Amino acid sequence: MPSVDKHYSQSLQLDEILKRLNEAYPDGPNVYQLAPIDQLHIGGIKASEKLAKRLSEFKASKVLDIGSGLGGLLRVCSQQHQAIYVSLDITHELSCINQQLNKLSKTNCPSMVVTGNGQQLPFPDQSFDLIIMQHSLLNMPDKRAVLNECKRILSPDGHLILHEVLTGKNSDEMLFPVPWASTSDLSHLISSAEIRALISSVSMKIQSMQDWSAEALSWRARQTSKQQTLHAPVVTPGMILGSDFALMGKNVQSNLENRAIEIVEVVIS
Repeated sequence: MPSVDKHYSQSLQLDEILKRLNEAYPDGPNVYQLAPIDQLHIGGIKASEKLAKRLSEFKASKVLDIGSGLGGLLRVCSQQHQAIYVSLDITHELSCINQQLNKLSKTNCPSMVVTGNGQQLPFPDQSFDLIIMQHSLLNMPDKRAVLNECKRILSPDGHLILHEVLTGKNSDEMLFPVPWASTSDLSHLISSAEIRALISSVSMKIQSMQDWSAEALSWRARQTSKQQTLHAPVVTPGMILGSDFALMGKNVQSNLENRAIEIVEVVIS
C-alpha cells in the first residue's frame, strides 16, 4: 500500500532547490519567490494570505500548523502577525526543507519545525491558542483522532481553522493523480456532512463554514495558463511532486469543474 511519506518524498530535489534559490536570490527569496514550491495547496499564496488574517482576528499568540509541508503558510503568517509558530509534518524530508527555507528566506520566520503525526500530536495539553490545517486532513485516515488531539492541545478559548478539500456532489468523477495522492489509496476525502458530524462528535463547534470552491477554480485556471508560458519560475512544483505535477494540476481543475471536490474554510472552537 502506498504511503504518505513516499508520496511526498520520492521526487524531492532538495539540493537542486537550494542551489537554484541561492543563485537566483543571493539576498534570500521572499514568500512570492518561494510560492511555486511551498504554496502547493489549492488557492496558492492568496489563500494563505486570507487565512493569515484570522490570526490577528483571534489575537493568536501560539500557532500550530499541522501538515505544514515546506512551511509556506507560516512564512506568510509571520509577515502579518507576531506569534510563536510551530510547523508539524509527518514527512521528515519536508520538515528538513522547511528548516532550510526558513534560514534562507527574507522572512526570518521564527517557526519551530517538528516531524510528527497529526493523529498523535507530541505536545502537552492546552499548548496552542490556534491550529491551522491547510489541506492536511485529506491524508489522515483517522480524522476523529486528529480532532480529539487538536481539542486536547488547544486552550479553552482556542480555535482550529481548516482549509480543506472535501468531496463534492459528483465525487464518483474524481480523477487521479492529484497533488495529495497519486491514487485513491492515499486520498481520505470526506463530505461536508461528514466533517460537520465529526466535529460535533468530539464536542467541538463550527463557528463558520465558507465555500472557497469558485475562487479556487479561478486560481487553478490561472495556474494552468501560466504553465503554458515559456518562462518557468526558478523553482517549480515538479521539484517537489515530480513529473506528474502538470497532470495533477489539470486533474484538480477538472475535479473542481465537475464538482467532484469542493474547497472550504471551517473555523472551529
